[in-house]
Amino acid sequence: MIRKQTLTIRDTNIMKGISMLMIMFHNYFHQITPKTGENEFNFSVDYFQRFIGFLASEPLHAVRHIFSYFGHYGVQIFILVSSYGLYISYKDRDIEWLRFMKKRILKLYPTLLIGIVFVIILYIFSSSRFPSVFLVKESLIKLTLLYGFIPGSALSVSGPWWFFSAIIQLYAFFPLLKRIVKKYGPNSMLITAFIFIGLTIAFNTFADIANFSIYYTFVGQIPVFALGIYFAARSEIKISVLVFLAALIMFAAANFYEMAYYFSFISVTILLLTVMIWLLPFIQRFKKLATFLAFTGGISLFLFVIHGSLRFPFITLAEAHPNPFLTIALSIVFVTLSYIMALWVRIIEKQIQEFIASGYSFKTLLTRIKENDF
Repeated sequence: MIRKQTLTIRDTNIMKGISMLMIMFHNYFHQITPKTGENEFNFSVDYFQRFIGFLASEPLHAVRHIFSYFGHYGVQIFILVSSYGLYISYKDRDIEWLRFMKKRILKLYPTLLIGIVFVIILYIFSSSRFPSVFLVKESLIKLTLLYGFIPGSALSVSGPWWFFSAIIQLYAFFPLLKRIVKKYGPNSMLITAFIFIGLTIAFNTFADIANFSIYYTFVGQIPVFALGIYFAARSEIKISVLVFLAALIMFAAANFYEMAYYFSFISVTILLLTVMIWLLPFIQRFKKLATFLAFTGGISLFLFVIHGSLRFPFITLAEAHPNPFLTIALSIVFVTLSYIMALWVRIIEKQIQEFIASGYSFKTLLTRIKENDF
């Protein structure tokens, strides 16, 4: 059995750091042909069969195929940690919805805006052309933060940005979920999770919308979000051996059966959470590793927004020279570059946040820039 008292900020940052590395390596490796595919937004048993086939025929490419197939599950830990942290922060506080949402949007919006500007600049320099109508249109749609609901828009401009629309939708539902917990107790979140899994099954059974997945929206992601609130509302995180084994069996089945697939995200979250809680004491023994992972978690928003736009030159090189060791080396260079660019994004974002905090005073902003006070 795994038991853990309240997760600290450092604990959650380390967990986010591990998850962010999973996501970045996944978003690089899964674009390299031949592709395994992954059961992220839709299910196909062919994905797992290809994954096993590639492992058997290309064992030296195992790292690429493992991250391609499994790496995206790092997102589930982000969702869990987000709801866990929100509940810990607000459990004894009243929430005024508009004020709450304004704070969440203002925290995300400047970073997303920087990412959009970066993509447009990158497009101009790489193509020597002005942005296409499609890129401009999709960039403007991104600014609404509602693009997860629009067919064909969730993965446009930069694929990883689907998460930003989904997390804002989840934030919008958090005050309601908190009230439900207060009235009915932590177990109400487990009921909520299964209700939304049922809604997801119903939607996929009766609706077929091209270029759209219910997992781009809050409906598909609330089960894991509710699980985070469930753990936060209890005095400790407790995962029994029986629950762990049940989650393992369900996740294994989810690679073969579509009905089990709908329970895969909550199952893999339990598995990853268990493993990470078990690993935390060992990671903490290695101070440099713990510091690096916590640092990664601390800048994860900036890594999230920038890394998707940086990967394609490295993917092109990896496909032109299909050597497993070169592919891994290029992934390390790509991730390193992502860290460097994320730090620049953080610097710019800080200036924007201070500009907002100053009441949108350009004078204050220009003064700080002249003083190089970053």
